[in-house]
Amino acid sequence: MGQGNLAEALSSYRRCRDTFERLAKVDPGNAGWQRDLSISLSKIGDILMVQGNLAEALSSYRRCRDIFEHLAETDPGNAGWQRDLSVSLSKIGQVLEAQGNLAEALNSFRDSLASLKHFAKADPDNAGWQHDLSVFHERIGDVLWDQGNLPAALDSYKAMHAIRERLAAAEPGDVEWQRGLAASYGRVAEVEARPGARDQALSGFRNGRDILVRLKAQSTDDAQLPKDLAWFESQISSLSASR
Repeated sequence: MGQGNLAEALSSYRRCRDTFERLAKVDPGNAGWQRDLSISLSKIGDILMVQGNLAEALSSYRRCRDIFEHLAETDPGNAGWQRDLSVSLSKIGQVLEAQGNLAEALNSFRDSLASLKHFAKADPDNAGWQHDLSVFHERIGDVLWDQGNLPAALDSYKAMHAIRERLAAAEPGDVEWQRGLAASYGRVAEVEARPGARDQALSGFRNGRDILVRLKAQSTDDAQLPKDLAWFESQISSLSASR
C-alpha cells in the first residue's frame, strides 16, 4: 500500500474511531461498541507502525489493550476477549521491540502468551490458538536472542517448534503449517549452531530445507519459496564448511 493510500486509510480509521467513541460514551456497557472502538484503534496503530510513527502507534495500541483488559475482566470466561487482549499485548511488544526497549517488549510478549495459554490448553484442538501461542513463543525467543540470552531463546524456539510440529502433523496438506514448521526448524538450528551443537543444527537446517523442497515441487508459482530454500541451503553450506 502506497503512502497516499496509507494516509487515506488512516483518515478513514480515525473517523471510525471517532464514531465508535461517541457510541461507546452513550452506552459504555455495550461490549460490541467497545470492541469496535478497540479494533479501529488497533487498525490505526497498524498504519502508524508502517509509517514509522512508533510513539503514536504505541499510544493507540495501549488504548486498544485497555479496552480489551476491561472486557476480559468483565467476562473472564470469554475466550474471544482473551485472544483479542493477547493480540493487543503482542502488538505493543512489537512497537517496544522496534523502539529498542527490549525489557518492556519481553514483558509484553510474556503477558500476551499468558493471557491466551489457559484457553489454548483447555482447547488443544483449536489450531488458531495453538498457532498464536507458537507466534508468541517465537517473539519471546527473538527478544531473548537480541538480549544475548541464547539458552532462554532456544527454550522459547523449541516450545514454538513443538506446537508447529503438532499442527503440521495434524494437517500434513496445509501449506502454511508446513512452512511454519520449516521456519521453526531454522530458528532452533540458528541458535544451536552458535553454542556449538552443530550436528543438531545441521540436522535442523536439513529438515527445514526438505520441507521446502517438497512444497516447491507442489507449488511452482510461489516466489518466496525459492528464496527461503536458498537461505536454508546457505546455512547448510556454511555450517558444513566450518566443521
